[in-house]
Amino acid sequence: MALTLTPMDPSGRDRAELTAFLTANAFPFHVRARATTADVTRAIDDGAWDGDGTESFWLDDDDRGRVGVLRLDDVADPTAMIDVRLAETWRGHGLGAAALGLASAHVFATRPDVVRLEGQTREDNVAMLRAFERAGWVREATYRDGWPVEGAEPLASIAYSVLRRDHLDGRTTPVPRGPEVVLTGELRCADTGEEARVRAHLAEHIALTRAEPGCIAFDVEPGDEPGVWKVAERFVDEGAFDAHQRRIASSAWGAETAGIERRYEIRGRSQDADTLVAAAWAAEERLLDPAVRRVPAEVDRLLDDGFVEIGQSGRRWTKDAIVEALSADPGVAPGTVTERASRVLSPGTVLLEYVLRFDGRASRRSALWTFSPDPRCVFHQGTALG
Repeated sequence: MALTLTPMDPSGRDRAELTAFLTANAFPFHVRARATTADVTRAIDDGAWDGDGTESFWLDDDDRGRVGVLRLDDVADPTAMIDVRLAETWRGHGLGAAALGLASAHVFATRPDVVRLEGQTREDNVAMLRAFERAGWVREATYRDGWPVEGAEPLASIAYSVLRRDHLDGRTTPVPRGPEVVLTGELRCADTGEEARVRAHLAEHIALTRAEPGCIAFDVEPGDEPGVWKVAERFVDEGAFDAHQRRIASSAWGAETAGIERRYEIRGRSQDADTLVAAAWAAEERLLDPAVRRVPAEVDRLLDDGFVEIGQSGRRWTKDAIVEALSADPGVAPGTVTERASRVLSPGTVLLEYVLRFDGRASRRSALWTFSPDPRCVFHQGTALG
C-alpha cells in the first residue's frame, strides 16, 4: 500500500472527473460543504485549480485506487498553501498525514524558492488537526472567527506549517507559545465493577475529548495489568486543559468514574503537581494554626462550601459547624506534623495524609484539597492514635 501524487489537468482531460469528485463528496469543514456542478465549473474556469502558481494532483493509492485530490497554491511565493480533500469513503484511514508528507516532499524538491508550506483547517476538524500533528507539521496560529460557516457564526481557523529547513534536516522546530499541558499516568480500577464502568463509557469519552478544539492528542489504552489503563493527553494550553476538566466534571464519564484511582503527572500548568502539593500543605498548615482558626473569615476562605469533617469521635461536621467550633476553641499551638504523604488524585485535587500531635493528643489525619484556583478543603478526617 502506497500513496502517490498524480499530476492533474483540471481544465482539460481531468475536468469531468474532477467535477464528479467534488460534487459527489461532501466536505463538511469547508465554507461550502457540497459544491454544485456550476460551482466547480466556475472555479476551474477562474483558474482555482490550475492558474498561475497553482498545481493540482490526484491522490492515488496502490490498493484503494483514486482516494482524493491535493492542490498547492502560491508555489511561486516563499510561502505555499495546501488544500487536501479525501473521498468520503477513505476518510479515517490515515491518508491525510500521508498526503501532507507527499506534498512537502514534492514542494521542497521542485520549488527552490518555497521556504514554508502552510495549511489551515477549521477548529472542529479534529481529523485534519490530528493529521497535521502526525505529519510533523507545527501549529502556528489560531485565527479567531477566521473561518466562515454557512448559516452559523464563524469558527476559528487553525494554521499549521512545515519549514524547508525542518524537512531537509528531519526535525521539527516548535513555535514559541504558551506551554502545552501534558498529562500522563494510569487509571487503576480496584475491581471488576469499576473496570466495567470504564469500558462502558471510554469510547464516548475519547471521542468527545478528541473533538475539543484545544485537544492535540488523547489516548487511553489497556496497560500490562488487568484493570489498568495508560493515559496520555496533550492540550494546546492551560485554558484548553481546564476547559476539558470542566466538561468531564459534568459528563457521564466523570460521574461514573469519579471514585476510580488516578495516578497522573501533569506538566505545563502554571500549577503543576509539585506546586499543587506544596500549596495544599501550606493551606493545611494554615488551617492548623490557632491564629487562623480563631478568625471565622480566615477559616471560611480555606473550606469549600460543601466541606465535611469526620472527627476523632465519629461526629460529622459541616462547614458552618466547624468554623464556629474552631473559633470557640482554636487550640494553643499549631501542633507537630509527621509522616507526611501526598497524592495528586486528579488535576486540581490533592490528598494529604499525616500524623498530628496537637494539644497533647495524637491522631492520623487525611485531607482532600481542590483548587479553583485557590486551595479549598472539601473533606477532613481524624482517627485517634493510642
